[in-house]
Amino acid sequence: MEKKPNRFLQQLGNLIIPKAETDAAPTIVSNERILHDIIACFDQSLARETVGTRLLFDSHFLVILHPAAYEERLAALPVIVDEAVRTFYAHLKQRKRPQDTIVPVASHWYFKFGPGKEYNGRDIGPGDMAVIGSLSGNAVGGEVAKPAPPAPARPMNVKATRKVKNTNVYNTLDTNMLAFSHIDFRESGAFSVKIDFEQFVEPVAEPLPAPTSAATETPAVPQATPPTSAAPSHKPLVGPAPVATAVRKEQLAALAKIESYMADSNVEETYWMQDREVVLARREPDNEPFPNYIRLDSAYVSNPHARIRYNDTLQAFELASFSRNETRINEQIVERSDPANPLWVALPRKAQILLNGVVTLTFEGLI
Repeated sequence: MEKKPNRFLQQLGNLIIPKAETDAAPTIVSNERILHDIIACFDQSLARETVGTRLLFDSHFLVILHPAAYEERLAALPVIVDEAVRTFYAHLKQRKRPQDTIVPVASHWYFKFGPGKEYNGRDIGPGDMAVIGSLSGNAVGGEVAKPAPPAPARPMNVKATRKVKNTNVYNTLDTNMLAFSHIDFRESGAFSVKIDFEQFVEPVAEPLPAPTSAATETPAVPQATPPTSAAPSHKPLVGPAPVATAVRKEQLAALAKIESYMADSNVEETYWMQDREVVLARREPDNEPFPNYIRLDSAYVSNPHARIRYNDTLQAFELASFSRNETRINEQIVERSDPANPLWVALPRKAQILLNGVVTLTFEGLI
């Protein structure tokens, strides 16, 4: 008769000496792999988009990582972005012929890293990743554009977002900010680097100095004569620029500078706060007559959304939020209040204001 194994002794043995794991821990995607795949995506776009002597290439990249890989690689992403941009310039210089022209269709390199376990029907494991490139940010993750219908079509949704600019989430990272001062940390996992167009300009040889006569080359007389004091120059002044003076006066009269970025339309604007109190609102016909309104062309902004004022008593700026949608100052949520009874909170002289997760205002007090 066959002897059955003693299950009690077997379980006791497993507690004392655990059974070896049959499946090894999954390998997390490496930094080198992320960098390699981004560069490969760029090189493929350079070969695909180039037309004749005009070099076109993707400048916006969406990188989807497994959540475990995303968390582990988050602190290294600025270094990967910096190295990728350096390599982009190097490959463009290698590819460019004398007759070629480099014509980027965007003004910034944009990188969005996001966690996800699936993309386009394909599972993404800890050792996998997906890189999606686009000439500009309007179609990242979308399919090839179809002929435009009468109303503009929205790109296909991807389970990763691009929404805010210039937030201070990067302060939580162990990152040398001086080494990456050229990188715009937009949000956790999102980075923007201004394209340096001077990289694409051919160096121009300096002209040779004009030949001079022997008499002109003798500097004895000018050196012996001391310069007269308060002698006006008789040369005509170059570029008095009255227009620049007008802009300067406007800046001096401003209490604050407010730069807005609307991610839904990829539009940037600059406002000069010249009133003691201004209103942030969606652009509507009913608020056009008000000179102290900052009207934002975004459906994600309420009307009104918030107010900013300079408190003369406290010698400080303050903000009150009235929108049902979220308002943040430096990542801190601002409590909503009623316009008739605003709840004012302190607004630092340099701050990031996020409206409904889409519109970002870079605020800088000037007084």
